[in-house]
Amino acid sequence: MTYSVVPTTDGSNTLFTSQFNASYHSVHGALEESKVVFIQLGLQYLAEKGYQHIRLLAMGFGTGLNAALSFQYAGQHGLTIQYTGVEAFPVPIEIIQQTNFSALFAAPFDEVFLDLHRLPWNQNHLLLQASIFTKWHTVLEDFESANKFDLIYFDAFAPECQPELWSEEILQKMYNLLDRNGVLTTYCAKGIFKRTLKKVGFHLENHPGPGRKREITRAIKL
Repeated sequence: MTYSVVPTTDGSNTLFTSQFNASYHSVHGALEESKVVFIQLGLQYLAEKGYQHIRLLAMGFGTGLNAALSFQYAGQHGLTIQYTGVEAFPVPIEIIQQTNFSALFAAPFDEVFLDLHRLPWNQNHLLLQASIFTKWHTVLEDFESANKFDLIYFDAFAPECQPELWSEEILQKMYNLLDRNGVLTTYCAKGIFKRTLKKVGFHLENHPGPGRKREITRAIKL
């Protein structure tokens, strides 16, 4: 895969990949998108419901920005998280360093961001004394877990780029991996996607999106 660094309108950068002809975040604000779609709609939502330990599945791990923001939020709000990332196409750390994402974080989370990329794949790692981080180098279709999750960040490339990851089969798998009252958050609000979420059992909420994004989705397993 070849990558290029692309500036976004909130001052943060993102990556563009030629393989999928897509960027990893919205060009209208990478940092804002991650904060609104995944932290506010997902992690903060569960924290405000009283969760102290959150089991989190991230599809995919990508640039690690969502993961670093999650550990930052947990550290600042007295939470612990068990963060499991799934990634079929790991981005080399030398490319990640070009994004300058670590500069978005104050200590110690600037180093946490880099550690997320330095740590070995397919192993559990202790972070921030009590949280667990694991990143699996595999395709989502092959990922299995005996444990349930409270929260899923569904952050695949857009349906037109990776249609196999937006299928009914995959969304049913996401539903099955969630515990009761578990939440899936995503930037996608396409009609066919939302109809499939409903079909596999999710209750849907539409929320205003960041930047120029009109709508984003939170799906709940009741």
